[in-house]
This record gives sequence, C-alpha cells and structure tokens, in this order.
Amino acid sequence: MERMEHGERMALENFPKELAAKIREGKAAGLSDEQLVDGIINLGDVLAKFVKPDSPEEALLKEMWRMATPAEKRTMAGLVLRLGSKVVH
Repeated sequence: MERMEHGERMALENFPKELAAKIREGKAAGLSDEQLVDGIINLGDVLAKFVKPDSPEEALLKEMWRMATPAEKRTMAGLVLRLGSKVVH
C-alpha cells in the first residue's frame, strides 16, 4: 500500500479497501477486535483534535465524535471495524 504524502487525502471510494487492509495487518500482528476498536477510538480522538474538516459531512462527524460518550465512541469504532471486516471477507 502506498503511503499518503503530507496533506494528501484518501479518496472516499478507497476507504473501505484501505480500512480492510489495515484490519488484516492488525489481525496478522495478533490484535484482537477489542484492541482494534481501541486503536480506532484513539485515532478518532487524534483526528477530532488535529484535523480540520474539509466538508460539511466531516464537520458533522467531528461534532458527533466530540459529543459522544466513551460508550458511543466504542459503538462507532465497532461499526468502523465491522465495515472494514465486511470488505475483508
């Protein structure tokens, strides 16, 4: 998989494949679904803190993440994992 250059954005249509590749890498390294969800939550926290939304949809997602309780973030992260796992299989 190619690395993204600084400032380059992943195309939305490539997201499920990229997500699936990262899930495969994590599982190959021995990570459990719980550990993958924890990583997704940490990534979501970093993105929400440091990335400026480029679209109204991204702004909405950022605001939803900001307002979410820890349990809600875990639910959203679990859905991201499920989306990526669906592409894997």
